[in-house]
Order: sequence, then structure tokens, then C-alpha cells
Amino acid sequence: MIGRKRTIFGVLLPICRAFHPTVGPTIRAIMSDIDGTLVHYAKDFAHHGVKLISSDEEALTATVEGPNGERRRCRLLPSATMGPACISERTIELVEALRARGVLFCVCTAARKSTMMRRLDMLPTCDAVVCEGGSRMVVNGALDIDFTKSFETICGPMSREVVGEDDRPEPLWQYYRLLQEKVSGLSLDANSYFGMFRASALGDETTEDALQEMISKIPHGISVNSNLGKTDFFPTLAGKANAVMHLQKKFGIDILETVCLFDDDNDLLMAEQCGVHLLPSLTSFSIKNAVSRNPSWFVPKAVGQGVFATEECLEKLLSRVMTEQKMQADVDLLLGEVKDEMSQQASLDKKTDRGGEVESR
Repeated sequence: MIGRKRTIFGVLLPICRAFHPTVGPTIRAIMSDIDGTLVHYAKDFAHHGVKLISSDEEALTATVEGPNGERRRCRLLPSATMGPACISERTIELVEALRARGVLFCVCTAARKSTMMRRLDMLPTCDAVVCEGGSRMVVNGALDIDFTKSFETICGPMSREVVGEDDRPEPLWQYYRLLQEKVSGLSLDANSYFGMFRASALGDETTEDALQEMISKIPHGISVNSNLGKTDFFPTLAGKANAVMHLQKKFGIDILETVCLFDDDNDLLMAEQCGVHLLPSLTSFSIKNAVSRNPSWFVPKAVGQGVFATEECLEKLLSRVMTEQKMQADVDLLLGEVKDEMSQQASLDKKTDRGGEVESR
């Protein structure tokens, strides 16, 4: 009998240790875009059968109704250029439930600083905030200088916040002024941006061609990305993907432990740094093509239906986290029981050996 127990525990112990301290790559962090992902605009979700039933821009509240008549209470978030957007109270609850289980929640957006600061109190609690296309990072309420100092020679220190693009001497702003001079009809936006700027040809083909010609000669150290039909320019060492990698290193989180919640082209590089992918909206052909190439990416049944799609993604994620944590607790319990049995068996063996020694004497 003793030999059998030794065999059983000898097999169980390495199995438990193989799964300890984690049962595979558990979810530890969410990197989420905002517009079209966490918050949604009526002009977008109306195409998918969702209605904005009521909206109070003074109280910053709204109610939306899904195709099946289900309603959600929402908060209205301000935007400098696109009008108010909806985030459901249920979305807030789901994110807070994930955070209560130890999952970090970080937002990564191209939004300008002023918009991000106005929105922050209406979003779920954020462990880190990345805005301006991945050039401004705030962790625990403070600017992350370790991240921004790597590219301040390109755009200037993020703490400077000089108002007026003409007063900024760095290469990013030199290029801004060059576009202003060389591309007739180009709309340039640097309002409350300090680590990036945005350009739009406003639908004019001649202006777009001239812009693309300038982009083909873009200076070293500056990168470009498409976002919401506009073109963003930012330091190459900034960007959402680099921000995510910095946060993973800062918090000791692996790619496979990271979730990307996203919807647009400018999120694809960020998505490459994550192991789990959730898409409440599919906003472009390139995103749809990426989904077809990656069957593990989760697209909800309510895709495009605004807050309902976001909730479906977060509910799936919460269910996974709860299952993983239960499995972890079960493995920990089993490992503890095996260790106790092994300890008790070792004590019995010692007593048996001592008894044998006494008898032989």
C-alpha cells in the first residue's frame, strides 16, 4: 500500500508542478482602443439596427436600444471633432469586474490630450492611459518619463506642452511646417497634440496625391498611420505597439497574457503584441482581411452594434478569466493536498524505518 501511494503521489506531484504557478497563459492585462471599441457613435451603430433613444448632453447620459429591443443606459463622452459618444454602464461594470480579479486595464488611443482628460472620469478605472497615438503615457496619474524620453528628440519633451506648432523646433514639427508649405489644401491638426499631429486631404484627390508624395520622403524617426480616414504622424519609437510593449515590460506581463480590444487599422501593430484579440467593430477592409487570416480572433455576434458588441466581448473575457482562476485555485488545492500527503507519508516512512532499526537491535 505504501509503495502504491508513493507511486501515485510521485506521478501527481510533477504534474501539479507543471501547471503551477499558472494553468497556462492566464489573462493579466487588457489593452483597449477607445473610439469604435469602448465607446460608440450613433452614426456608426445605426447601420446595425441600434437606435439612440435619448440623449442629454448636459447630464452626459443617453439610452440606446438594440435590434431586439434591449436597452442600455449609457454615459456620453465628449470628442473634439466627432461629437458625443456612448459607453454603456454595463461596459463599466464588466471592466471593473475584470479589474477586481486582478486584470490590468489600459486604454490606448489616438485622442488628443484635452479630449482624453475630459473623458477620463467617465471611462472605467484605467491602470494606464496612452493617448496621442501612443506618444503620451500616464501610469498611476503621472507621466511615464521612462517611455517618452526615448523619442523626445523627435517631438520634444511631453511635459513641455508649448502651445503653437511654430514654436517647436524638433523634426516632427519641422515636418508639420513643411507639409503646411508644400501640400496645398491639406488640413493639419495639432490642437492639444504634443507628440503627434493629424492630416486630412478632405477628400480631394490632388491633395491626397501630394500628401502621399511627401510621405514617401518622410524623415527618419517619424512614422505614419491611418486612423478614422485621417493620417497620423508621430515618433517611430512611440505608437500604440511600442506603448504596449513598454507596459508589458513595466508590469512583467507576457504577450500571451495580454488582451487587445480594438477595431481599426491603427490598432493592428498593437494587436501583434497581444495574445488574445476581441473586435467589437470591423471598420475597414484591412481589419476584415486580418480577421479572415486569424480565425482565433473573436468577433461577437453583435459586431457593429456598438455597446452591445463591446459587452459581448467583455462578458466572454470575464467568463474566461473566471474559469482560469478557478482552474488555478483547483490546481493550487490539489498541489497542497499532494504535498501534505507526501509529507505525512515521509513521516510514516521515518517511523517505520526507526521501528525496523529497533527490532534489529
